[in-house]
Amino acid sequence: MNTSTTLGHATFTRVNASDLKLFRVNAGVPVEDALEMVSLLQHHANQLNFDAAMSDSGERFSWPALYLGEMAKALIDDINDALFLPRADA
Repeated sequence: MNTSTTLGHATFTRVNASDLKLFRVNAGVPVEDALEMVSLLQHHANQLNFDAAMSDSGERFSWPALYLGEMAKALIDDINDALFLPRADA
């Protein structure tokens, strides 16, 4: 079992032109739990993207899919840092 946890480095959801981010991944989440959440977030983003592609009013699905994708990417980035930064420091 892996004992790595998220570091809380990754941010997401830009709020203005200066690249200020509104949200951050919390530190201390077990990597296994974070990966499970990434899978769920990406699954729902994929479903929304499919609905957007197939619907005549697809734009209403686009923004939620974007935000879910941003959350999933931030989690993956934070997990990547948690797993690989310690190796780079060694």
